[in-house]
Amino acid sequence: MQRKLLMVILIAAVLVTTVYPSVSVKADSSNAQKVINELGIMNTDKGSSNAQSANVSRAEFAQMLINLSAKKDYVTAKTNVSLFGDVKKTYWAAGYIQAAVEAGYMSGYINGSFKPSSAVTLKQAVYGVIKLLGYTDGDFTGNVYTGMMNLYTTKNLNENISKTTNQSLTRNDCINLFYNVLTGTTKEGKVYGETLGYKVDTNGEINYLTLVNSSMKGPVVVKDNWKEKIPFALAQAKYYKDGKTSSLTAIDQYDVLYYSTKLKTVWAYDNKITGTIQSVGTETLSPDQVSIAGTQYTLSTVEAKEQFAAGGSFGKGDVVTLLLGKDNTVVYALSVNELNVSLTGIILSTGNHTAADVNGNYKYTAYMTVVDAGGSTFEQDYDDTKVSFMAGQLVSITYTDGISTVEICKSANTLLTDLTFSADGLALGNYELAADAKILDYSNGAYVTLYPSRLGGTLLGTGGVIYYELNARNEITELILNNASGDLYQYGIYLGVTGSNSSGITSQYILNGKTSTATSTKVLSDSTGPVGLMLNGTVISSALKLQSTSVKAAGTTYIQDSSMKYLLSDNVQVYFYDGINYTQATLSQVSDLTRYKLTAYYDKTTALGGRVRVIIAQKTN
Repeated sequence: MQRKLLMVILIAAVLVTTVYPSVSVKADSSNAQKVINELGIMNTDKGSSNAQSANVSRAEFAQMLINLSAKKDYVTAKTNVSLFGDVKKTYWAAGYIQAAVEAGYMSGYINGSFKPSSAVTLKQAVYGVIKLLGYTDGDFTGNVYTGMMNLYTTKNLNENISKTTNQSLTRNDCINLFYNVLTGTTKEGKVYGETLGYKVDTNGEINYLTLVNSSMKGPVVVKDNWKEKIPFALAQAKYYKDGKTSSLTAIDQYDVLYYSTKLKTVWAYDNKITGTIQSVGTETLSPDQVSIAGTQYTLSTVEAKEQFAAGGSFGKGDVVTLLLGKDNTVVYALSVNELNVSLTGIILSTGNHTAADVNGNYKYTAYMTVVDAGGSTFEQDYDDTKVSFMAGQLVSITYTDGISTVEICKSANTLLTDLTFSADGLALGNYELAADAKILDYSNGAYVTLYPSRLGGTLLGTGGVIYYELNARNEITELILNNASGDLYQYGIYLGVTGSNSSGITSQYILNGKTSTATSTKVLSDSTGPVGLMLNGTVISSALKLQSTSVKAAGTTYIQDSSMKYLLSDNVQVYFYDGINYTQATLSQVSDLTRYKLTAYYDKTTALGGRVRVIIAQKTN
């Protein structure tokens, strides 16, 4: 009897310590994370940690299982009973625990407890998801847990998971497990995700973008009773505004919304264009486009087409504000009576053209082309007999009751100086950036739009800010910077002067591996080598001399000299130089520092927003 008992104990020990190794990685774990997070499967009423390495408790796992099931929209935290001694009916996850237990996904312990705060183990988690796939205890002979663990491996539910049976699962483990379940098959052989209405592609994956686009509906304009058009509770929804994580409080009047009932997600867009209607599509009853401020826009909704149709609200010569959707097409238009608009931007150029006035009469008038903080360009007419403007000036254009007023803005340099962006770029000094903040970097007619993350940790010195604007929440909504990033230049190799005439001095250079020429008013440099060029067609408007340092170590995103690290530009240019010719290369081709001597050229230090722009490799002696 003792021998039999010892054998049973040994077998049990082997079962408990069995390692179920991960197989070759099939799924893109970053895609899995985006899909699972977008579906809200990891969300709990407790407000779980976002740290991927944090353990998941049994209580959290109970709600996650419900989130992964068809019961998701029907179960709440509330319950009228206390199923376990350590789970009172007032416990935050009581309802989810009750639902998971009643569905057979989880169970309590012999002593009548559930241990809600204990970390869920792989064995417990596998039991839950195998039940979720439609299997019962009766489907397994012998030890149920052993049979389920074997099925877990056979069905490849262990992709990207390396935990053993009794080890605790982290959030990252659960993300991979849930994604594998969604793309796995049920007892009946159906793809589980498809039984919930999610599309699985021919590679057996749930594509994040397909997931979002297939369930997205809209547009809805934020006006009147807009909340009634969103068929789920807005308080519990996820929000994105202009592609960034946001919140319900950041939704403003006349934003354009799209939503997904399945994902409980709202996408908001604040993209408005104001100007005079220059032309409407040729189909008068159902026009498909409208031209404003020198740009043609597609009318994408029935409502927008009706507004611009013959007999509609707007016609040629009217001043309107277009509300653009996610694909930059016109969703709706506002009259000047509905929305008085003030725009601020920098003049790129001025000129004269023939344009129609509000009465439809053509006249020859001066106009300016302006770029705003979002990088949008538009044309604005003005009377050059009363006032003159020139390129590079900061102007404010105000539309009131259909009449536009153009004024030169005062510089904002005295308001925001010597301030540093936070490490993530989401704050400048004591000012938070709004979720939809627009940032433009400008210099000498060249401009580029920036994401806040590009400016993380950057110090803006005196004169670094040309213009900024705050919303009612005292957040920065618009920033126009004075060459803060250095990204306005194109970086390459200056080869020297090839000639000169009345048009200027002709210089030769290499950009992106191609040799070209351009003119300038003066010699760019006394020596050849790496340089930054600001080009306007075939004219060099500005040249930037780069600083250099010897490379002691090179990574994928940085180089290091003897004392500090320098971040690489996203499009850092790498050339091999043999003493005569420059040959374009990649960093990986010349990263062996025993064979190559590397010299990095940067516009300014990383702390000031600079990057390594050019790397020159030469053979070591």
